This record gives sequence, C-alpha cells and structure tokens, in this order.
Amino acid sequence: MTNTKIIALTSILTFLSPITMADKPDWAGKGKPNLEEISTASDLKQVERQLDEQGDELEDLIEEKKKKAKKTKNKKDKKMLERELEKLEVKQDEIDDLKEKVKSKKSGFEKQKVKKADQVQNELGKGSEQGQAKKEENSKKWWKFWE
Repeated sequence: MTNTKIIALTSILTFLSPITMADKPDWAGKGKPNLEEISTASDLKQVERQLDEQGDELEDLIEEKKKKAKKTKNKKDKKMLERELEKLEVKQDEIDDLKEKVKSKKSGFEKQKVKKADQVQNELGKGSEQGQAKKEENSKKWWKFWE
C-alpha cells in the first residue's frame, strides 16, 4: 500500500516538475516589453493584450482622478491631482506609442508570411520537369492522403 503511494507521488512529481519550471519569456515581469526582444507572433499577441489592459487601467485611473479633482475644493489637493493626471497622461501616451510600434511589427510578421508563401510558389517553377514532378510529389499535404 505504501509502495503504491510512493510510486504515485513520484510519478506525479516527475510529470509536473517540467510544467512548473517552464521558461518564461525574456521580458516577463519587467513591465513594458522591449519590442526588439519579441521574436514570435504569439509573444506579439501577448504583448498587445498586455498593452491593451494597461491602457484600459490607465484610462480608468485618469477618469477617477479627474472626478476627484472636480470634487475637491482644496487647492493643494487639486494641484497634486493635476500633477498625477499629467503623469498618467504621459504614461498613456507612451502606451499609445508602444501600441503603434506593435502594430507595425505585427504588419512586418504578416509581410514575412506573405513573402514565404510567394517564395514557395516561385520555387515550384524552377528546375527540370523530373525535378518539378518530384517536388510536387513531396509537397503534397498530409491531409490529402487519398491523392
């Protein structure tokens, strides 16, 4: 009975340990990512989602600060809130700039995909007839096994 428990426990630990020690992206936990470090489309999508979330949070904070500034009567508090508003708006501008850069990088990935597809099509016309037939035979899609 105890041997089975030990075996079960060790097997669970061996299967779960790689999951818990998985590598995080280089920019994880550093706040705003450096766009040069992003190399895959999935990382780009994740960054885009994070930027959208940060932008939404900042917009909510800005609205709250504006409401507080209108309600407060003390000049000192109003000035302090206005300074905080200015800082938040600067951060908002930075996030907007990053969003634009992400869009341009995203279009770069899409252009790269199109170029790759065109390259495959261009290569089909090259070579001898025998070579072309061999290429077509090898380039059949796996899901079209009936052909």
